[in-house]
Amino acid sequence: MNLKIIRHTNAHEDSEIILSWLSDKSKSSRVTYGSAVKQFLTFTGKTLVDVRVEDIQQWVRSFELRNYSPYTIKVKVCTIKSLLTYCYEVGYLPINVGKRVKPPNPKQGLSQRILDNQEVEQLIKATAPGRDRLLFSLIYACGLRVSEICALTWNDLTPRGDGGQALIYGKGQKSRIVLIPVGLWQKLNQLPRSDKTNAVFYSYRHKPLERTWIHKLLKKAALVAGVNPSASSHWLRHSHATHALEGGCDLHLLQQSLGHADLGTTQKYLHARPDQGSSQHLSNNLW
Repeated sequence: MNLKIIRHTNAHEDSEIILSWLSDKSKSSRVTYGSAVKQFLTFTGKTLVDVRVEDIQQWVRSFELRNYSPYTIKVKVCTIKSLLTYCYEVGYLPINVGKRVKPPNPKQGLSQRILDNQEVEQLIKATAPGRDRLLFSLIYACGLRVSEICALTWNDLTPRGDGGQALIYGKGQKSRIVLIPVGLWQKLNQLPRSDKTNAVFYSYRHKPLERTWIHKLLKKAALVAGVNPSASSHWLRHSHATHALEGGCDLHLLQQSLGHADLGTTQKYLHARPDQGSSQHLSNNLW
């Protein structure tokens, strides 16, 4: 029996439904997700309605053969699964073939993506004084995403007591307030401002820094500092969360500061570096 598909969209071409799917995502997400979808459709040479499970599997295999990290592959697969699910739910596609594909599960857990206090200090000090050092200091101090630091403008910053605060626009177009420590606030206000952009952190062309450039800066600093070469700016956000909890920060306060919609996401940091484990209660006669 053929079931009638109820359409909730006026899109008739892939380009139209992709734009609809991307419409409620942040600017940085639109760039990242749009690139992954373009890459996928170029690889398959098909329209979305003709995509099959094997196409996604072969795409994944192509990344594995080129030694892409499991995490990178997972992000790409989840992106395509999200698009196909959306297309199915609004009636653009008759079936959701992405439902049958499971993204890889990276072996590297959250605990391996957390720097200790000394490593954070070494990493930040390995950056150039001024803009770059303040950039990564602010990411760590406030637990910001790289997209949030790229979008930060002087209008988002206001004094608060001896320090300051920043209005941050995060995922899902949600905003939140984060507090900026006194010393960091004072140094931020010493940064030169541009008459061509209101961005706090901008390039020599007076345009807001792009996430790819920040990624390169972080990789260079990690090499100089001698910390894990896999480190990324998001590791500073992970480290902020973990160090804050270890310092006694309330879980709900951390959730608010990080902009997590689900408390369960924040709770993962409680288990990333546990103070106690069952292994401590075993006999140590064997080692």
